[in-house]
Amino acid sequence: MQSRKRKLTTEQVLEARLRFASGEREWGKLSRDYGVSRETIKSAVVGETFKELPMPPKRVFGQRPFPYG
Repeated sequence: MQSRKRKLTTEQVLEARLRFASGEREWGKLSRDYGVSRETIKSAVVGETFKELPMPPKRVFGQRPFPYG
């Protein structure tokens, strides 16, 4: 049986951060998609680990990008 623990790549962390920023909030789904524990993906997405990587900009509620505004 293959171990679920593995190191995330830079690309995976950036992709997961973008998914989270776009509204995907299920840690269980993200962790399954990347083959890591919930704590591992959460730490990477919120910036507790991979601190050297950029975080996506925070969306301002009530402001929608064109053409939806």
